[in-house]
Amino acid sequence: MAAHCPPGGSPRVLPNRWGRWRTPSYVALVGRDLVAGEEAARVALTSPGRAWWDVKRKLGTDWVARSGGHAYGAEDLLVPLLSLVREDAEASLGSFVRSGVLAVPAHFGFPERGALARAARKAGFEEIRIVNEPTAATLSVGPQGRFLVLDFGGGTLDLSVVEGENGVFQVLDSLGRSDLGGYDLDRRLAQWLWRRLGGGAPSFEDPRWFHLLREAEQVKIALSDARTFLWVPPKGWGSDEPVTVQREDLERLISPVLDEILRLVERLFRRHRPHRLLLVGGSSRIPLLRQRLAERVAEPEHLRACPDEAVALGAALFARQGRERLLLDVLSQPLGLAQADGSVSLLLARGTPLPAEARQELWAREAGPLVLTVVQGEGPLRDAGRILQRIDLPFACQGERVEILFKVDGSGLLTVEVFQRSGTSRRVVALEGRGDVGSVDLEAELRLRQDRIVRLSLALDPAHQERLSSLWGQFRLFRGEEEGLSQEALDVLDRLILDLERVVGS
Repeated sequence: MAAHCPPGGSPRVLPNRWGRWRTPSYVALVGRDLVAGEEAARVALTSPGRAWWDVKRKLGTDWVARSGGHAYGAEDLLVPLLSLVREDAEASLGSFVRSGVLAVPAHFGFPERGALARAARKAGFEEIRIVNEPTAATLSVGPQGRFLVLDFGGGTLDLSVVEGENGVFQVLDSLGRSDLGGYDLDRRLAQWLWRRLGGGAPSFEDPRWFHLLREAEQVKIALSDARTFLWVPPKGWGSDEPVTVQREDLERLISPVLDEILRLVERLFRRHRPHRLLLVGGSSRIPLLRQRLAERVAEPEHLRACPDEAVALGAALFARQGRERLLLDVLSQPLGLAQADGSVSLLLARGTPLPAEARQELWAREAGPLVLTVVQGEGPLRDAGRILQRIDLPFACQGERVEILFKVDGSGLLTVEVFQRSGTSRRVVALEGRGDVGSVDLEAELRLRQDRIVRLSLALDPAHQERLSSLWGQFRLFRGEEEGLSQEALDVLDRLILDLERVVGS
């Protein structure tokens, strides 16, 4: 789903090329080409082995889809889907779209966010920002005080505790599951319908299974309003006898999933004691979910925005008003550096406010190559989660000091700078998940500095704020005279930040 917020106006959802508000998250292989959206969803109905829908769940992993002698990673499959959304937005707006805000599950770590950023650039976006889905939803609703946002969409579950006051929204904590979403409810109902039709154990390679999944989704939606639904099986099932589905049947099937959601909600309520509960995402409409939340936690509030559209509308608002309505998010996964004994030195804890930085100093025990292992997680290396990157330094002298600077910008994207202090060697590594060491992402570096300047400016008196505005204008002019964004332009901002820190400190 794509949305746009015009200057001085309200955000609105943009229709796609089929005239619909939602684009199916399907990607399929047709011949040698990858297609996405409605066309890919139709392929899934006839050739399920050549179509994939759960690409977002696979981002940042080694998962590979194989079909017709071709192999694709999740990042590869996401490119045509993002291209489709961008092209449809351009057609709706009548202008080119080269930048945007992408909303992701709050529990996404560095590999997932990095893979998304790379896919977006391949899809034609020159500049992107990433915002957590529950956080984006808060912008579209605009509440004040401390509240918990439960985002129960088609593919994932996310919960965030957010505190809002005077246009400033600060995320206090986040939890999420990539294996809990509306699809998992559809799958349980589809399996039940399959058995009711005498199909035995369902075969996920059977083209009829994808038909049944889409049918189950419509039955689930209908039972959010009605207590009974008369479902007529599609042709080719060997039975034309309608099946009566009661809301109680659906609730019995999905009850274990809802119990798991309740456990996560209760954990955050005990930890932060929010005053209000907001539900977004299409699956949040389920009556049993709202009933159990009211009984065990708190009565969910009614939203002004449509639950299905709240995230997209909030992301559009953030794209337009990101500097007017300050948004302070937190790190969703801890960051560490592996030690020689297999332990992990924690650099940035989960829940650290973004943007964030951490420094680590190492000394080479002997002359030769030096390998640094950056991991997502804490505790022993075997339990620390995924290895994000191995950085190979070709040579270090015995006793040489190596300084590593870790930077996480407001989008949750990680950059690592390595300094070898025996000489003038300086190496910058853009860590956007797994893959080869690359060059620094200058736009990400710019966003990191912008976020730092915004934070510092809040502590300035009016006279210094006016001076800051003048200096910022000079930087924009300097950047405009350069051919694109350069490291020299960022160095200008670094000197400005140092001056700001001295003023604020005094």
